[in-house]
Amino acid sequence: RTQIPSVIREQHVAPVTNVNFALSIGTGVPRDVSFHALPTEIVTIYPEWRGYEFILVRDQIVVVDPRTFEIVAVLES
Repeated sequence: RTQIPSVIREQHVAPVTNVNFALSIGTGVPRDVSFHALPTEIVTIYPEWRGYEFILVRDQIVVVDPRTFEIVAVLES
């Protein structure tokens, strides 16, 4: 789990700074937000996240189920 922030940083994804939704599990994310595929290294740690995507919001990693657009995890980066 401590590897996740460094793996995400290696992706060179620009953080989103202006969001109009709550950063909490179960919250729906607007469909116009651009997501990024979770790196294989993270799916190895959390296999249940296979196929999920993420965005960076300021200093937090937000994992999203792309089928429902719901937040499934919020991690510090």
